[in-house]
Amino acid sequence: MDGSRARVPDGTYIELVASLFSTLLPTAIMAMSFLGIAVLITSQTPDGALTFLMFAGSIAAAARLTVVLLYRRRVADPALSVEKARYFERHFATAYLAFALIFGLFEARAFMIAAPATRMAIVGLLFGYGAGVAAGLSMRPWISVPSMLIAIVPTIIVAWSFPDITFWATGALLAIFLAGGIQSVFARYRLAATEITRRQLFATLARSDHLTNLPNRLSLRERFDICVAKSGPRDTIAVHCLDLDRFKPVNDRYGHPTGDALLKAVSGRLQGLLRKSDFASRIGGDEFVVVQTQMAHAGEAELLARRIARAIAQPYSIDGHDISIGTSIGYAEAAAGGADLDRLIAQADEALCGIKNKGGGIAQFEPANVEPDLRLSA
Repeated sequence: MDGSRARVPDGTYIELVASLFSTLLPTAIMAMSFLGIAVLITSQTPDGALTFLMFAGSIAAAARLTVVLLYRRRVADPALSVEKARYFERHFATAYLAFALIFGLFEARAFMIAAPATRMAIVGLLFGYGAGVAAGLSMRPWISVPSMLIAIVPTIIVAWSFPDITFWATGALLAIFLAGGIQSVFARYRLAATEITRRQLFATLARSDHLTNLPNRLSLRERFDICVAKSGPRDTIAVHCLDLDRFKPVNDRYGHPTGDALLKAVSGRLQGLLRKSDFASRIGGDEFVVVQTQMAHAGEAELLARRIARAIAQPYSIDGHDISIGTSIGYAEAAAGGADLDRLIAQADEALCGIKNKGGGIAQFEPANVEPDLRLSA
């Protein structure tokens, strides 16, 4: 659908699509301008085709406003997916291109039959439309350029159909400004796409662990807050704190490059275990945090902890070495609605420290006045 779509990262594409829905004020101004000029022209130049196009254009303008109002909050969702962005973009493009087509036909018809003085308003509206599209929709050239062409070219053709040099000059002026507007659209798009991609790359680097590419502490908190915001009042959330067993001897015996490769392998296994609604984070050294959401029944957190322990305990082959490690896990649960990340991490870490003092395994946090339910991994 959009050749530029394949050349930008997903995050850049989503932000470019979101920019379409920040055009509420220009869209409203254009709708009112079109309606005002259309009423003026049709009142001075009675014509069935013009009247029909005026009503059709008014409906298309209302549809444009409706699409922007309907989706502008939804595209601001930080978790907006590429598929949803495409869906919103298609709806925006359909309404925008429909208006451009009707607008172009109205302008061309009006320029053909209207009085000379009225043609000034027609040309002014065309310039305003082209400038508005070039300024407001340059982030999506596949929408803005066709919109400008189908809205302005018909009037250029009509102007050049008159034998008067003044009309030829008017058509030429429209064509020159149209070409300049299209060039401006592509230049602004390239600059904006590059800047957005660079900014998002820096933001990703600032929120990712440099070794494993898992979320770091900063991203852990941001993603946790998003999970809490999306959770229902009855949902439960769990935080697992992991500490690798026998990791230090690997570094001491085989060196840090092998230890780093082992951490990458562990992070890969963690990511392979988790659902899309869950995520893992490396918070330093051989310490990881797993956030588990949307738990359907009691005991689901323990099941995940056991799966993690079994997966990490499987042997690794790294740099020609057969390596076996394990992990100790402490986890804590809370109702998602009032969940606090710092409290859950502190509770999970307390359970982790307790189980490590007993030789390692899996432990759930329990209040201090209750005997902890310590479960050693098989």
